[in-house]
Amino acid sequence: MKRIITLALVAAFVLSMAGFASAKEVKMKAQMTTGVSFINNTDFADDNAEEDFSAKQRMRVYFDYVASESVNAVLGLEMNHTWGQEGAQLGTDGNKVVVKHAYTNFVVPGTEVAVRVGLQPFAFKGAYGSPIFDDDAAGVVVNAPINEALSLSAAWVRAYDNLSAQAGDVDLFTLAAPVQGEGFNVTPYGAFAAIGEGAFNHMKATQGDVDNAIMAADGLLANGATATDKDARAYWAGVNFEVTVLDPITIKGDVIYGAVAADEDNNDRSGYFADLGVEYKAGFGTVGVVGVYGSGNDDDADNGSEAMPVLNDSGFGLTSFGFTGGQWTGTDSILSGGASYDIAAAGLYITDLSFVEGLSHKVIALYGTGTSEDASYSAVTDDDTFLEVNFDSNYQIYENLAAVVELGYIYMDKDNGSDDDAAKAAFYLKYSF
Repeated sequence: MKRIITLALVAAFVLSMAGFASAKEVKMKAQMTTGVSFINNTDFADDNAEEDFSAKQRMRVYFDYVASESVNAVLGLEMNHTWGQEGAQLGTDGNKVVVKHAYTNFVVPGTEVAVRVGLQPFAFKGAYGSPIFDDDAAGVVVNAPINEALSLSAAWVRAYDNLSAQAGDVDLFTLAAPVQGEGFNVTPYGAFAAIGEGAFNHMKATQGDVDNAIMAADGLLANGATATDKDARAYWAGVNFEVTVLDPITIKGDVIYGAVAADEDNNDRSGYFADLGVEYKAGFGTVGVVGVYGSGNDDDADNGSEAMPVLNDSGFGLTSFGFTGGQWTGTDSILSGGASYDIAAAGLYITDLSFVEGLSHKVIALYGTGTSEDASYSAVTDDDTFLEVNFDSNYQIYENLAAVVELGYIYMDKDNGSDDDAAKAAFYLKYSF
């Protein structure tokens, strides 16, 4: 019965789009990713014998209904399945179809101001991706060019809406001012989150039912915070920059400060994050050096957290194992941990390394330590050290079909001696059309 209902819905949608297409243009694109991964010891615990092998697939389909150069609407559908689980077990017949994107673009008549309204991709700008947020969100984004060099971008995002009226809501307001010059670009930005009465508690209580609620709660509140029923507020101020005037040398980086002011000192959170990279484009690829530093927690839980607050850990993709650079959620982020970037590290990498047509590689080695004093706050403290090595490859089999391999290893040296290394091997097929 579920299969019949699903087919009927798809058929009705296609027929309706075909009707629209008789007068307007409908574009479609899609991506099918299928992969297997083996991950070992992601918590770095000695003798834990934790191993995880899984096979997954993801289908994303986007329909773009174009009314004119000034107006269009996009619907994106996503189907995720883990082989052997509901919808992908014997007999399959899964019904895990979700709406990923559903937004409208339009240009304000008589101006160059562009507006996007709905469920859309939303991110803060970052040299290696944003440590604050880089995902999807529901809201309104307005982009207004001022002149050839300067533009303004403002957004309102409804981050959390408590429909039961048992607690307040969370609204995020952002403003960025990208500046484009000859041989450089710089983007200063700010963000403010109004956190309603009791919203933290409600997000915690409903973490099993509300998507990403635990990320919003743990990433904003101080670690080990007590219950808070009062209003709170969070804010960030940052700048992203890139200098290309020295081509083939590029310098890029970010400096960010963020804070949360809650009703009690132990619920407060404030800290900073910075990264800096220098790249050189060579004939065989791009060679880069990078440094990362995020403030960490002291050993006193009563004064709150000294790590920068984050909305979720989905954007800082420096590596494909320790950070969020992996093809699939669940195979990465084991160093950043989802709630903070209390890490200091330096590394060397080569991207777009290629000796065979259609085959490219990224190699990175990153050595670092934690910046938090207490192990209860972070997986890596300031007494621990780690060395991460990744070797990622992409082979373009056909124009629309690619094979991707991600290999990662993290050597962990904990001060308490109860440590073990982590390893990852993942293979994906990506078909795009």
